[in-house]
Amino acid sequence: MLLDYTQSSMSTYTADCSGVASALYELGGMTVIHDASGCNSTYTTHDEPRWNTMPSAVFISALTEMDAVLGNDARIVDDIVDAARKLTPAFIAIAGTPIPMMTGVDLKGIARLVESRTRIPSFAVQTNSMRAYSVGCAQAWIELSRRFVVPNGARAGSFGINLLGATPLDFSTGGMLPSLKNAAASAGYTINACWAMGDRLETLANTAAARVNVVVSSSGLPLAQSLERAFGTPYVCGLPVGGLAPRWHAAVEWAAKHRRSVSAADFLGADAGGARTAVLGEPLAAACTAAAVNLEHPGSCRALSPLPSLGIDAPVLCAGLSEDRLRAALAGTQALAADPLFDIIAEEAGVGRTVAFPHEACSGRMYRGEIVNILESAPFEALVRNLQNTDLS
Repeated sequence: MLLDYTQSSMSTYTADCSGVASALYELGGMTVIHDASGCNSTYTTHDEPRWNTMPSAVFISALTEMDAVLGNDARIVDDIVDAARKLTPAFIAIAGTPIPMMTGVDLKGIARLVESRTRIPSFAVQTNSMRAYSVGCAQAWIELSRRFVVPNGARAGSFGINLLGATPLDFSTGGMLPSLKNAAASAGYTINACWAMGDRLETLANTAAARVNVVVSSSGLPLAQSLERAFGTPYVCGLPVGGLAPRWHAAVEWAAKHRRSVSAADFLGADAGGARTAVLGEPLAAACTAAAVNLEHPGSCRALSPLPSLGIDAPVLCAGLSEDRLRAALAGTQALAADPLFDIIAEEAGVGRTVAFPHEACSGRMYRGEIVNILESAPFEALVRNLQNTDLS
């Protein structure tokens, strides 16, 4: 894999292999990260806030130097089969890391061997720890949906929607997901399935029964597109942030009526924001937040993200930014809402001041208590005031 830039000031985000484990954490399966011994502590310590309160079968293959040099794949197959026979998981997911990538390990082949010996649905997710968590989440959910989601044409009755793209890496363990579900209930919608927090695998298997899929983070868009191809279910990309709530409701209704999807660009419209303030974070959340700020203060705010967009595209958003591109994009910005770990690069870019806007996938538990619930009016309005009051020191 080629890297086109390096970083000196910008922190790394949670890796794609941890995204796989996060995406599948609550679903009763077994996730095996093919990596060196001890690397499970990286995932549990920094990337998984549920670890101390909710059990899940997440393992490291404990790859040794000799295993890597000699290509000892038989050992990982035997270990996975042994653990699976003891735990009887609903499925087995195998995720890769840099060493298996460099040595050319056939993860799909390993998954096929494991499934043939255990009769448990098994699949490989082609991660390598060099990409962001959202890539791993998206890949894991698509593989899972191919195995477990069943066709279901029963869409009459209550207005059912699915939420696609919910993990603690973007929604933390606080109130954002409950706030989103409350917004859906207030609009008259029933949550059919939530990918993938707070629901079991049996519930996700009924995903095709919903009338609309609502994409709530960039990691959910590839799944929405896959489900649209498989079942014809339209999707809406957007969050009901601030004044966007009526627009969000209207978009879901339109998608259900016309059986056509609403992209982020369609949802957010032609708003390109301005250069005075900026919101930096997960692409969809940042874009919706900036657009909601602009409803109150037109042409003042834009959205930035170092993360890949995964198809989330809107005039107000610039995603996939390398460190140099982000530094250039921040030039002239008076106020930036971002995770505090971006304070260094903000200072280098000459940003007037920063507003704390923590992101679990960036700083882990360090600033969890300061995460802004943009789906509740009081914290969102406080964020708007902090951004717009550029006279503050």
